[in-house]
Amino acid sequence: MKTYFSIFVGLILASYVCQAQKHDYIWVLGHNGGTTIDFNSTPPAIEFANRSAVMHVTNASMADNNGNLLFYTNGCDIFNKENNVMENGNNINPGPVHNEYCAGAFNTYVASNGAIALPQSDSFYYLFHLSEVLKLDQPIIDFYSDRLYYSVINMNSNNGLGKVMQKNKLIIEDTLHSGDLAVVIHSNNKDWWIINPKRYSNKYFKVLFVSDGSMALSEQEIGDSTFVGSDGGGQALFSPDGKKYVRYNPQSDIMLFDFDRATGELSNYHHIEIPGDSAFVGGAAISPNSRYLYISSQVWFYQYDLQAPDIAASQVLLGEYDGYASPNPPNATTFYNCRLAPDCKIYCNCYNGCDVLHVVNYPDEPGLACGFEQHGVQLASSNALSLPNFPNYRLGTGQPPCIPTATAELEKEKVSVTVYPNPTSEQVSISWQKPLVKPAVFHLIDPLGREVRREVLSAGQQQVEVGLVGVPPGLYFWSVEVKGRKLGSSKLVVTK
Repeated sequence: MKTYFSIFVGLILASYVCQAQKHDYIWVLGHNGGTTIDFNSTPPAIEFANRSAVMHVTNASMADNNGNLLFYTNGCDIFNKENNVMENGNNINPGPVHNEYCAGAFNTYVASNGAIALPQSDSFYYLFHLSEVLKLDQPIIDFYSDRLYYSVINMNSNNGLGKVMQKNKLIIEDTLHSGDLAVVIHSNNKDWWIINPKRYSNKYFKVLFVSDGSMALSEQEIGDSTFVGSDGGGQALFSPDGKKYVRYNPQSDIMLFDFDRATGELSNYHHIEIPGDSAFVGGAAISPNSRYLYISSQVWFYQYDLQAPDIAASQVLLGEYDGYASPNPPNATTFYNCRLAPDCKIYCNCYNGCDVLHVVNYPDEPGLACGFEQHGVQLASSNALSLPNFPNYRLGTGQPPCIPTATAELEKEKVSVTVYPNPTSEQVSISWQKPLVKPAVFHLIDPLGREVRREVLSAGQQQVEVGLVGVPPGLYFWSVEVKGRKLGSSKLVVTK
């Protein structure tokens, strides 16, 4: 395999000028019709999409500078804004996995963060995408990526519906780590770095995508090797400021690097172990200010301070999976991949066919003040493992990585609700740091969804006791809400 090459696309393209850079403002999610999240609205508009395309695992999309959807992919085909396969957009990532898993009504693909779209100009876009190998030799099921491709899309064609001008152009052929495709803009704010690790190794393939359409490939060996079971079960990303590169999967823990956007060099490797982590899958995200790392480890959710002298010791447990299932059991809403959104919140999907997202409401805040909320966002359809893969398109433009909504700024006045003791028997105390501005309601729900206690919390209160006499022993779920907006929720064990 060559370590350096250039690909000239033979197209005369206008240079890309940074404008509003709202390329990540439309999220295309889910199946059974699907969900669209539009971050051009405040708060974001969440709507049923009525798409035939299934966004089951692989997910990448592209909006124009003003936040209007242009195209998206599920790793099988490329679709235009009218939800039809774009001209010449069928059959990307050709091979046995595509032939088997992209056929039929419930088409799917294996790699989680296996595709990402980049602008080259106002009209031409590049889609980078990973092909998969799946081996079903029982009792071991093994999957990984074997090729990194690119495809070129011209949005001037077909009256703005686009056309795939070049498709499945090979960049790398090797054993690649599935689902760890991450991108950051070069320090010249024109070119892009694309990184994907080699599996079973500490080698990182780095593609420099130049604004003229040429590409250069290099390699670097640094840090620890990864293990067999980690493919597709984690996430890789750059911090919003482009100075950190993070990989996480439960089998290999947290792998943290410094990154030089000028040279593309990784350095200052840290391995951060999570003691007792027996999860199968997980994800990662970094706060808008690039200080706080969030790790979702299937049933645990953590925060780390990347500026702490001892990053491992800065760990804060933000939450444990509360047992909630939606729309119905067995759709457990355990934690999987996460993504920083244009509204400065971090959203996390489930490792299941659930219809909710978890959310970190104030990720720039330390500890519990970040407002981690399980199943805090209701989707319009089931979603499974889908979450779009975006870089920080606004890095180097002078624009912030995201803009908090007015609603988020107002909600920031909330404080975390504490319910104790837990376990408890005859009563429970509910408290918060500041008096309530508006009345709230405490709900206690049994595993069958039946409300067994409801208590109105009056404005001005800071603590109230709720009796539990007559409540049978068992596991329950509590929430505190103000006009339907959840202030906090978790589980409660009642004993006798």
